Amino acid sequence: MVGRISGQYNLDALQNKKSRRSVSYNNGYTQESDNADISSFGSLLAKVNAEMKNIPDIREDKVAALKSQIDSGSYNPPLDKLANALYVAGMLDLAEE
Repeated sequence: MVGRISGQYNLDALQNKKSRRSVSYNNGYTQESDNADISSFGSLLAKVNAEMKNIPDIREDKVAALKSQIDSGSYNPPLDKLANALYVAGMLDLAEE
């Protein structure tokens, strides 16, 4: 799986880039400077992260619709999806005893 991820996001190319470090000697003192290159993938992640901050955590329209269904007694949750979600979360054991 890691191989797929690194191939998909071109992480191999990022690992192949060598860090640029220049060392100059001046009167016996060592002066180092490091450079960082931001990849296009890193820039894209920064943009996506900024956009994600604009999305609300709670979808008020969905909450209001579900509340009205519960209050009216017409809410019928899909029990198969609920059971599957509980099973995947490890909160439900479907093994026969």
